[in-house]
Amino acid sequence: MKEYKVQPLDLMQYINTKYHEPFIHELIEFEGVLNTAKLTVALDSLIKVFPLLKCRYDSQRNVFVENDALTGKDLLVIDDTTNRTNLLTESLNSNERLIKLTLSNNLLVITVSHLVCDGSGFKKLIYLLCDFYNGKAGGDYSALMNREFSYLTENLKLKSSDTMKMLFSMIGGYKNTQVYDKGENEQIHVAERYISADIMAKVHAAAKKQGATLNDVFLTAYGRAIGKLYSKNKINIPCTVDLRKYAGGETGIANLTGTYNLNVKLSESKTFAESLTIVTRAMNKQKKSKNDIAGPMLLVSKYEKSPLEKFLKLYGGMNTSAYTDYTNLGKLEESKLKFDGTTVINAVGYSGLNKAPCFQIAVSSFKGETTVSSMFICGESERKKANLLMNAIVEEIKLFAN
Repeated sequence: MKEYKVQPLDLMQYINTKYHEPFIHELIEFEGVLNTAKLTVALDSLIKVFPLLKCRYDSQRNVFVENDALTGKDLLVIDDTTNRTNLLTESLNSNERLIKLTLSNNLLVITVSHLVCDGSGFKKLIYLLCDFYNGKAGGDYSALMNREFSYLTENLKLKSSDTMKMLFSMIGGYKNTQVYDKGENEQIHVAERYISADIMAKVHAAAKKQGATLNDVFLTAYGRAIGKLYSKNKINIPCTVDLRKYAGGETGIANLTGTYNLNVKLSESKTFAESLTIVTRAMNKQKKSKNDIAGPMLLVSKYEKSPLEKFLKLYGGMNTSAYTDYTNLGKLEESKLKFDGTTVINAVGYSGLNKAPCFQIAVSSFKGETTVSSMFICGESERKKANLLMNAIVEEIKLFAN
């Protein structure tokens, strides 16, 4: 059986399983029903050009092991449930399988292990699946397996001292706000809040006028909501960053993310616009510092120079997940998310299932509409706290739009 090297940023996703299940999900809703035979053939083509999807993760030896006999049919589950929570939270054991598709009437849920790729890589996988479903096979796909971290940094000059800048935020010890705690009778919850295309158009315009990004806007809304609900004026929120911006050539489907760590004071007496200015200034400072790649560079260096046992001893016992986290899964392009003969109504991205006390919101968009989602496990009283926070975030966004 063929084996593939596990990259250090892949392994960190596995290490974090104590705090969250390392999966990324996409739920696609159709006007009709997909052709199962075509979808199976498309999956066969996908795993042929990206054979990592035919693998399981051997956690004992830290390698991906290919299953030559695996076919697209093995990866597709036909289900008749209409419960979105059940569809999104069905277990997927990375030691057995790295990807699964569940087709339930007019819904398709694609789940991939975070050991395989980040949000940007996941979108590329989805677009490829669409191409193969639509009969657009062909071309050179060899670059997809370029998963090495080193090509990002070939032309990037950093001082050795620079690689220490994000060490402490990278290995954990976040002192940010805890949304909820462990409780009795814990259950899985999927929370979703939708922001219409009309409101998002106003948000885009207002953010542009202020020289802010949409990430700045959502971080501001998140921070203000935490401040009001938990009586905090010091806000700390880690924000994932796509490191592909440093790459000179074509990137493969991989985990290529760093982290910015927002640390600001947000007074409740300030307007949203005033708070946004503070957040934008803080984020711009981080972008200039290249902190987002410094931490991963240090991690990769330690991984390559240390025996696996020593590396796991150093990083395995540390909480590299914050209590309160943020990720932007990005925009799915309507022009690329096409399944011939079946109209896509909506598509929503979700991050993995978070275990108390860790909480994360994920932002994704399609056709102009934005979804703020979170998947978490906790008791009923703790669930109410999370829902209050989700509501408050969206209210802050609407406040800015008006």
